[in-house]
Amino acid sequence: MFSLNSLKSLKPFIWPNRKWLAFSLLMAIPLSALRIGPIPLVKYLIDEILTNKNESKLILVPIGVIGIYVLNLVVRFLHYYAIRIVVVGANRMIKEKLYQHLITLSSDYYSQQKTGVLLSRVTADPSQLDQGIASLNVLIREPVTFAALLGYVFYTNWKLTLITFSIVPLLGLVFSKTGRYVKGRIAEFQKMNGESYATIQESISGIRVIHLFGLKDFMLNKFKEQSKDMEKMLLKISKIEELSSPMVELVTSFAIALILYSGGKAVLSGEMSSGDLIAFFTAFGMMINPIRQLSDINTKIHSASAAMDRINEFLSWESHIVDAPNARHATLQQKIELRNVSFTYPNSLDRKVLDHVSFIVPAGKTIALVGQSGSGKSSIAQLLTRTYDINADQANSGIFIDGTDLRNINLDDWRKQVAVVSQDVFLFHDTIYNNISLGNPDATREQIVEAARKAFAYDFIQRMPEGFDTVVGDRGMKLSGGERQRISIARAFLRNSNLLILDEATSNLDQESEKIVQDTLETLMKGKTTVVIAHRLSTIRNADQIIVIREGKMVESGTDQELLDTKGEFYRLCQLSS
Repeated sequence: MFSLNSLKSLKPFIWPNRKWLAFSLLMAIPLSALRIGPIPLVKYLIDEILTNKNESKLILVPIGVIGIYVLNLVVRFLHYYAIRIVVVGANRMIKEKLYQHLITLSSDYYSQQKTGVLLSRVTADPSQLDQGIASLNVLIREPVTFAALLGYVFYTNWKLTLITFSIVPLLGLVFSKTGRYVKGRIAEFQKMNGESYATIQESISGIRVIHLFGLKDFMLNKFKEQSKDMEKMLLKISKIEELSSPMVELVTSFAIALILYSGGKAVLSGEMSSGDLIAFFTAFGMMINPIRQLSDINTKIHSASAAMDRINEFLSWESHIVDAPNARHATLQQKIELRNVSFTYPNSLDRKVLDHVSFIVPAGKTIALVGQSGSGKSSIAQLLTRTYDINADQANSGIFIDGTDLRNINLDDWRKQVAVVSQDVFLFHDTIYNNISLGNPDATREQIVEAARKAFAYDFIQRMPEGFDTVVGDRGMKLSGGERQRISIARAFLRNSNLLILDEATSNLDQESEKIVQDTLETLMKGKTTVVIAHRLSTIRNADQIIVIREGKMVESGTDQELLDTKGEFYRLCQLSS
């Protein structure tokens, strides 16, 4: 069964529908009574009608049976539908909670975990809970039914009842052993399921690479191996699930044999009537169903318990990018200062990406970061947006906004002041209008159209089949690279931020698209504090200051002409790119 902690952690999700849960559990009492209703009718039929050959009262039996099952229909519907309300509501709340937690986790979790594994945490694990929650009414209904039947058989013949219930310890052993085994295997299966999700997700995201490099067989074999492992695990679970019910029935067969023998002797000796024995046997036969039901839900509940353990583990993950207790609101007015900044990524602590980098970005100026690929330029952009934080053990270092440590500024407030245009433009599978509006969800349609005009995107949008209401496809695949970039720039125009970060914004474009986008960017940059990261050095010649990064260290800084005159690293890079 659920561990106590699992029950406690489920409470917030069940509590809003607690009245429906209570109603469902309450309906278990009349439902159980209706289930045992036919047993007295069987005794009455044999002892009062058939034995005495009283045909006039025979009609009462079928009327009674139909009446019982009409009431059963109503009560059973209310009982099951009420618990369904609880199940559906709890599932929705759990998924919302998991998704909310997922999108608040810091970026290091996404670099360390496979996307498919994270996806399974939000989708697959909650689904495992449904049958477990639905089983809560079974935990009430079947024991109540069992107790009512037990009371009846005990009243009918207490000696025979005690004899037949000698099997209870064996039943308890079966439940205990199978439950523990299944919970452990279910946990392993859910982990495998996450890996399978990851493979599917990677295949969808990387389908072009799979086709270009002829990896279809490789990926298919990988998926087949995962499927085979999951199949083996499912068969192990199924083996126990399919054995548990017959094992319960085998144990109860000993009780049936005792009833037939001991009950038969009691009838022959006159201690019981034939009707009593048949009613006793019928009641005991009906008692097998609650035992079987409890055996079945034993597996479901342990499966749900394993899923809840995984959910609780996921919810225990804490984002590493959070507001400081004294976080304040601040607006960039004077300068951004990187002071003695070093940085390593959380999943690669042995590789220093930035090494004691210091420079100042005056408000309203354009600073360009140049250097070879992997030198650490984009990492600076990650730190400026607080996608990551500098290493915590650094003294007298940090990123300061007008003298305030960035880590002491309200995170949401700061990010509203930043707009990023990068080489890898991410567009949602939504309309062009909605993708632009992400820059400012409160913007009017007129403002969104104006942002598109400023980004030189309006004309091509109007040529689209449905204009601004055209759906761009997954990651904007229905648009060209230049069109996606201009949508991204329109989003930045709409955001109207204080700080603009251009991270290789034109590196993936052809010459014609690059010129259009570059002109657009120059319009966007006017009056803004701008950090430009570029491979193509021709795009940053007009920067107020150029900072050269090599292997994580700042090696040069100055204007374009100053750096060319010194004939150092910047000069060498220009020579290589010419």
